[in-house]
Amino acid sequence: MPAVSVIVPNYNHARFLRRRIDSILAQTFQDFELILLDDCSTDNSRFILRESVSDPRVRLNSTKSTPAAHSNSGIRAFDSLKESTSGSQNPMITPTSACWSD
Repeated sequence: MPAVSVIVPNYNHARFLRRRIDSILAQTFQDFELILLDDCSTDNSRFILRESVSDPRVRLNSTKSTPAAHSNSGIRAFDSLKESTSGSQNPMITPTSACWSD
């Protein structure tokens, strides 16, 4: 079981999403799972998220909710896994955590 769960909430951030996911997956520390939360985005986010699920470390949760409720669903997903994992780290990557200027 992974030592770290990384939770990434998303709503219509397709412009930054692929870079954000690629950056997380390319970390030198590899003992983690990536939980992607999507609040039924209306941009290209869903396509990018579905592509990412091909990596065995990635889980996708897509539901319509408020931002706080959506983040809480990721934390609940982590909590439900925590009982069966040895990990206790829970970093949250917010939409503003990874913004680049072109």
